[in-house]
Amino acid sequence: MKLKKSELDEIIAETEKEEKDLLASSDKASESIEDRLLNAYKRVRSNTRNGLAVVPVERDSCGGCFNKIPPQKQLDIKMNKKILVCEHCGRIMVDPNIIPSEA
Repeated sequence: MKLKKSELDEIIAETEKEEKDLLASSDKASESIEDRLLNAYKRVRSNTRNGLAVVPVERDSCGGCFNKIPPQKQLDIKMNKKILVCEHCGRIMVDPNIIPSEA
């Protein structure tokens, strides 16, 4: 029991440092974003179950609610012309190629 507790404490310590770094970079990035866009992002993020406000388009569907996206809207998303939201769940949809893959 004590071994598991110590392992858990180590993991928590590691993730706390990473969380602090990510929160600092988030605060820094939020300074350069328009207030209306940042408020919309925070509103969408608070209304979702899993906290994802920005989702990729996967297999012609929204990555959040998995509803089908019309081909014209998919083309607009791929071209990054404007910020488009899902009609069903309200999440911001992006081209999957814009998200950096974790190696």
